[in-house]
Amino acid sequence: MIPFQNKYVQLDDLLDRMAESMQLDKTRYELMIQHYEAIKKWIEADELFFKPFKYELYPHGSVRIKTTVKPIGKDEFDLDIALHLKIQWSNHTPEKIYSELKRRLSEHSVYKEKMELKNRCIRLNYSGDFHMDILPGIQENEWDEDKLRIPDRLLGCWVSSNPRGYAKWFLEKSNTVKISLLEKALRAENLPSNDYEDKKPLQRAVQLIKRYRDIYYQENDTFKTSSIVLTTIAGLNYNGEESIFLAVENIINQIRQHTFYNSTRIKVLNPVNSEEDFTDKWEKEPRYYEAFRAFCEHLYEQWQELKKDNGIISEGYILKGLFGDDLYSRAQISQADIIEKARNSNQLGINRSSGIIGGIGAATTTAVKSNTFFGDDAD
Repeated sequence: MIPFQNKYVQLDDLLDRMAESMQLDKTRYELMIQHYEAIKKWIEADELFFKPFKYELYPHGSVRIKTTVKPIGKDEFDLDIALHLKIQWSNHTPEKIYSELKRRLSEHSVYKEKMELKNRCIRLNYSGDFHMDILPGIQENEWDEDKLRIPDRLLGCWVSSNPRGYAKWFLEKSNTVKISLLEKALRAENLPSNDYEDKKPLQRAVQLIKRYRDIYYQENDTFKTSSIVLTTIAGLNYNGEESIFLAVENIINQIRQHTFYNSTRIKVLNPVNSEEDFTDKWEKEPRYYEAFRAFCEHLYEQWQELKKDNGIISEGYILKGLFGDDLYSRAQISQADIIEKARNSNQLGINRSSGIIGGIGAATTTAVKSNTFFGDDAD
């Protein structure tokens, strides 16, 4: 473990490395893009329905806002795609738009075998890699380029949505922080730092809360809280904290304030489309809300324990319970790799007064000798 003087920086370093290990890797991302581009070309070439219309095909969801989390026990991610038609939605029935997308995908020898019909989208399953959910929709009006009407098969009607506007809202909230507390600390100690441009505290907080959700509901996910609800609540309650730990702390404190002390359930509306209630099923089935409250209360209690000075062993025990042994172990290995690389390149030192690891350069810093293959100090 890298010994930072600030407790929150210390925790942020571990939390950041855990979130990094859950994230969609570059190779998988590039593979998704290749399939996405191929599907785009296939739809564009359709002579029967889509070709005459102006439309866009764009990603939304966790891939777009960079809050992906690898599912426990699986090696798959999901990519959400919107098929955004720029035509008068009142001229077409919801069934027509959905059926035309189904028809076009069925005409492809590969896509028809991967196709799974969902309520509002059509899923293509790339087993072992990812699944792609294609959401067809028609632009609701001329003055809002992001707002869509999408088909709901169960309701048999159009429903209002705004996936691209939502992504813009969330990324704007994330980018209120220019430099995180962790990045500042790594720069101050002259230690190697990762590219933090797309890894802001809010994005990391959402990844960690989603991961804890997966751990919490692992044995019984019947009333598991959806990612869109958790992401929206996090964004709404984020106050620009520069620390990952403090971002989660504030978010769960705000949730507790609204759920623990109020007898009525909270509503989570789409912040860019108030017609869309992400928690409408909580009204129909109260056990979803009860499960959400219990989940949040447990996270709150564990986070209070992390705030205490319990020592590294107790801290590690809590983090393993929240996010899993494997995630914690990978974070520690990642820390060790960074220290070893800096040591071997003679860039690592220890402050003689504080004992804090840092980069070489300060007058009060003593160089840390590199290790040989056999573990002995190099001369």
